[in-house]
Amino acid sequence: MCQRVMANPDDSGAPKEGGGGGDERFRVSCYWRRPFAEMRNDLNRRRPHYLSDWTDAYTRKVVSSALFMFFTSIAPGITFSALLGDQTRVDGRAQLGPVEVILSTAVTGSIFAIFGGQPLVIVGVTGPVTIFTIAVFNISDALGIDFLPFYCWVQIWAALMHMGLAASNACSLITLVTRYSCETFGMLIAVIYIYNGLRNLITYFVDLDPQPALLSLVVGLGTTWLALLLTSARSWSILNRTARTLLADYGATASIFFFCFVPYMGANYDLTPAAHGDNITASTIATLDVPDAVEPSADRGWLINPADCPAWAIVLAIVPALILTVLFFFDHNVSSLLAQAPEFGLKKGTAYHWDFFVIGVQMLVTGLLGIPPVNGLIPQAPLHTDSLCEKEWRTRPAGHSAHDKVEVITHCHEQRVSGLAQAVLIGLTLCALTVLGYIPIAALDGLFIYMGIASFGGNSFYQRLVLFITDPARRAARGLDFLDGVPSGVVRRYTALQLLILACIFGVTLVPYANCLFPVLIAVLVPLRIVTLPKLFGRENVDALDADGNAPDLARHSADADGAAEGTVGGAAAGTICAEDGEAGPGAATEVV
Repeated sequence: MCQRVMANPDDSGAPKEGGGGGDERFRVSCYWRRPFAEMRNDLNRRRPHYLSDWTDAYTRKVVSSALFMFFTSIAPGITFSALLGDQTRVDGRAQLGPVEVILSTAVTGSIFAIFGGQPLVIVGVTGPVTIFTIAVFNISDALGIDFLPFYCWVQIWAALMHMGLAASNACSLITLVTRYSCETFGMLIAVIYIYNGLRNLITYFVDLDPQPALLSLVVGLGTTWLALLLTSARSWSILNRTARTLLADYGATASIFFFCFVPYMGANYDLTPAAHGDNITASTIATLDVPDAVEPSADRGWLINPADCPAWAIVLAIVPALILTVLFFFDHNVSSLLAQAPEFGLKKGTAYHWDFFVIGVQMLVTGLLGIPPVNGLIPQAPLHTDSLCEKEWRTRPAGHSAHDKVEVITHCHEQRVSGLAQAVLIGLTLCALTVLGYIPIAALDGLFIYMGIASFGGNSFYQRLVLFITDPARRAARGLDFLDGVPSGVVRRYTALQLLILACIFGVTLVPYANCLFPVLIAVLVPLRIVTLPKLFGRENVDALDADGNAPDLARHSADADGAAEGTVGGAAAGTICAEDGEAGPGAATEVV
């Protein structure tokens, strides 16, 4: 297997996203003759921590994190299930819908939380998987074969490919993926979330009467605003530390609950489907469309019979299975990289090969059940890690004023309970499908926008974009390490090119049939970073701009006057308020306050 050789490998055995200097970053050595070697290393690395993965969960952080991840996982899942239900109809009946998506998320999330090597990674049905599934349905429809048996074989082949790649140490290639690719991909997902949320809020004014459209807008933007406001509570000067911490930890959850009830308050109730016999019309807001019972969307049993697929179609299924494997190889491993970024200061080590093997095993389960496969979620995975981090305000070295303070991660609760709890909560929603039917979709749109904004936290690509509108005299206040060593013109051109690439890839995701190719374009960023960017901007400049983040170094900062660590909710970094100008500051971990 080819693996990048690093001058100073991580003590935990984690592949590095970047950092270091020159060509040494991408020199590789090959050792194909040692199958299962890296899987054994992963298990040996994580085994000593397995008990502590459960005992370290006795903290309030786990409760707030589990609730936050429940909402951030169920909302996209329901949205994607609606799209699948609309695009996979046979004789007017959907082949996949909310029940299949919820079941897939709950079952695989529980398996991964218990058996996965990196339990902070949150798995679920993603937008790319939804696009891929619709493409497979169209292929089966064009060939005149049953969709679900064909879909089953696609997942069976892909599962075997996943397990083969894990056994052959192939996940070591993820060491070639630097922060440049990760952050571009992360920004793409964030832009897609914000775009879909805003598009839906605008569409209400086309599809609905003025009053329900305006109520939907208030609910959507209100959910975003209140979540950002409350999760920034750590930087407030009002209330005591305990109250601020509680508000920050549960702010996003509270905002969703509150605005889900707003349409049912007072005269607003007349604009809800509940006031019109549960019928959604142009004079009512839109609520979730869920089935009445926990049963497959299609007229079938829960298990798929692979023998129902003709032999030639079984062989043909290898092609889409290969595409799915390429997608998951990049998507899942990048979500793992982002969830274990150096800035979080994780201690228990990684397990990339073992996790990819577990994803393959899960794919056998989802294939035989005829439900969508799952992989690591972005931005949920890094938001989950951030939600478990303890933070406190520290003064920069030699700093004295309030503007010399930064928020520093002091500890992260690495455990399995929050991931398992959110999966179980998602599964329990199958027992309350009727209740889900009362949730206004606009509240989920607002959550989408919040999640997109929240994922900007710690993204240097976003921080470099902000430099375009930053007062040159105040750039040093942003605390970016590369500002002193890289010419500002290089920073602008490097960022502008990355923005152009992001815009092109986002455009591809909007083109029917071509949208399933965007993972290939993301993968192309790897050779682009290794070969092309150093020629355009200089190797030293690119290495500085694309350097690894740094693990928390508490010794470099003196304690803040408050002294004690304050909590954060997942994604709360997005809501931190910059006390200097009162501006919102996604990426609060590096914002100067």
